Amino acid sequence: MKSFKKYSGYLFIAVLLSTLSCSPKLSSSFTKEGYTDKNYSKIAVVAISDNLSSRLAFEKTAVDLLLENGINAVQGITMFSQNMSDAEKQPSNLIKIIKENNLEGVITMGLVDTKDGHRYEPGDTYTVPAGYYRVGKHLYRRYITLNEPGYYVPSKSYVIEAVLYNLKGELTEGKDTWVWTGESSIVDPSSLQSAAKSFTQKMNNQIIKDGIILP
Repeated sequence: MKSFKKYSGYLFIAVLLSTLSCSPKLSSSFTKEGYTDKNYSKIAVVAISDNLSSRLAFEKTAVDLLLENGINAVQGITMFSQNMSDAEKQPSNLIKIIKENNLEGVITMGLVDTKDGHRYEPGDTYTVPAGYYRVGKHLYRRYITLNEPGYYVPSKSYVIEAVLYNLKGELTEGKDTWVWTGESSIVDPSSLQSAAKSFTQKMNNQIIKDGIILP
C-alpha cells in the first residue's frame, strides 16, 4: 500500500493550480488524528484533471451522491474555472474565492498512478451431445461439458486519490487543513461515466460509513 501524503493548506492551493493547468469502499483510507469537526455547511468537490469532460463527470457524480446523503456539496467548476488566468491562480485570490463562496470544506479527487498489467479471462464453457446410453428399455442422450482454455489480456488500472480539507476559520497559506484521504483503483473502465460512478460510489460509501462528514 502506498503511504499517503499529508497535505497542507498550501498544497491544497497547489492542487487547485495543477487542476487548472457489500457496498464498495475505497481500498484504503486514513483519517487525521484528532479530527472531530465533521459538520460542514458547504463543501466543494474538485476533480483534478486537464480534461474538462473528466472533471465534469467526476464532480457531478460525486456531488449527486453526497447530496443524496444530506451533505451540501457543489461542483468546484462553478467557482474554480478550468482555465483561470495567472492572476486568478494566485493563492490570495483562491483563498478569496473560498471565502466568498462560504466553503467550509473541499474534496479533491485526482489520478495519482496508472499501472499496466494483465487480467485472466476464463474460456467459454459449453455442453455438447456425446452419444447415447440405455436404461432398461429407454435410450437417453449423453452430454459432456467442455471448457475452452482461458487467456490473459492487457489491463490498465487507474489509482485515484480523494482528499478532504477542513477550511473553517482563518485560512492562510501554509495552514494544515487536510483531515482525511483515501484511494482506490479502477481497472479497465468501460467509459468515463463508469469510471466516475465506480470511484465516487466507493468514496461516498467510505465517507458515510466512517462518519468522515456528518449530514
